[in-house]
Amino acid sequence: MKKIAFLTGLFFVLISCNNEKKQSSETKSDNNSETVANKSDGKSYDCLKDYNDNYETLLTKEEMATVFPIEENAKVNLRSGSYGEHIYRWDSDRPTFTMEVSNMKMDVPDQNTIGIKNLSFHSDKTDLKSIVGTFDMGYKKLSDEELAQIESNLEKAKDEIKEAGKDLMKVRAKSSWEAVDDLGSSAWYKWSERWGGELVVLAGRANFTILTKISNDPNENKQLAKELAKKVMAKCK
Repeated sequence: MKKIAFLTGLFFVLISCNNEKKQSSETKSDNNSETVANKSDGKSYDCLKDYNDNYETLLTKEEMATVFPIEENAKVNLRSGSYGEHIYRWDSDRPTFTMEVSNMKMDVPDQNTIGIKNLSFHSDKTDLKSIVGTFDMGYKKLSDEELAQIESNLEKAKDEIKEAGKDLMKVRAKSSWEAVDDLGSSAWYKWSERWGGELVVLAGRANFTILTKISNDPNENKQLAKELAKKVMAKCK
């Protein structure tokens, strides 16, 4: 309970600047200087709650394989809940990369990866358009005004939240997310040369993450992730 309360407090500290002003029906991404066109279509996608304890059916292996073939010897990670996942990994023909852990360097295989993780839901008490604004705050490039408001909120917070919040903002500053049009209520994508693509999707009250790395081409992996996300959302007709 203590951990949950801490994370909840930290979350609201970081996004409260979004509530200082009127919620806009459009959220702009400074990452690509385009307006994010994916706004709430009125669908809640609550039907996805039925899959929270069964990621194997949320996005099946067969559905993944229709988008990209999965090798028979691929290893699967499967667990349920808001931190659940259904992810396949197998060897690729790409060279290994080097990681440094505790001052020790090691070669790590650059595996193919495809799957879904972190299905969670926003409160039924929050309207869908407000959810979009809150969601986008976690990924868009923040304005100077928003950064100043967050810094002000952190200074007023308890020491535990203040320090964790500052660390979290440092990590966020190093992340670069690209707005993805025409997918769900809102969607954002980032690419790592080591770990591949990560597509976060908001569909009504539901949000989830698609992971892909089947090549070194960011756009190819993004398109693959979008196709997988559409298969998930199609379960709510």
